[in-house]
Amino acid sequence: MIDPMADLASGGPTDMNNMMGPSSDDNNKEVFNMDAFRSNFRKMDKIRSFMGIVAGCVAGVLGLTGLSGLVCFLILHISVNLSILAFKMNFNLKAYTQESMISFLLADFQKCAMSFMLFW
Repeated sequence: MIDPMADLASGGPTDMNNMMGPSSDDNNKEVFNMDAFRSNFRKMDKIRSFMGIVAGCVAGVLGLTGLSGLVCFLILHISVNLSILAFKMNFNLKAYTQESMISFLLADFQKCAMSFMLFW
């Protein structure tokens, strides 16, 4: 993802000012590792998909139907995403992704909802 440990001020082998043009600001430089992004995205996708399956089983066992089942799914989906944010990202979302907080919390909502419906 974005590497917060990268020391771009030291110059390195390439001059970032030449790559970004004369109007670039030194504070806007970021390092983006696509392999790390793919790996992290796959891990979060697996966690969210598994959450949809477990939430469907929980709602089914508890006998939640209609809106109460939907509310159960919403609460579990957002709580799992908050857990990822808290335990894996230390509430530092900008160090790992360019998404806003709302888009991160609601990411993969439709796909997880389909897994939820299948196991409900």
